[in-house]
Amino acid sequence: GPGPFTVFAPTDEAFKAVPAKTMEELGKDKEKLRAVLTFHVLPAKVMAADVKPGNVKTVNTAEANVSKAGSFVTYDEALVTQADVVATNGVIHLIDKVVIPPPPKK
Repeated sequence: GPGPFTVFAPTDEAFKAVPAKTMEELGKDKEKLRAVLTFHVLPAKVMAADVKPGNVKTVNTAEANVSKAGSFVTYDEALVTQADVVATNGVIHLIDKVVIPPPPKK
């Protein structure tokens, strides 16, 4: 979409650290894969300097926790390793883990 968006994008190394069984399951279940991918996206442009600690609603509608201590920014259990990669429809922050969203509330 046109955005703006903030994407917390796992690095290649982060994807390599995901257990093979989990990657296999995600490959077979498009809805689960979509839930994981959209959990890494916020429906607003948030630069690292503008991060306010607390819960944020993701594009997949679940909440993730963002935090900031000095120049360190975290997204749930992941650490931002490179911040503020500007894109035409928002900003990308590279993170060191693939974050699995909580199960949907029933």
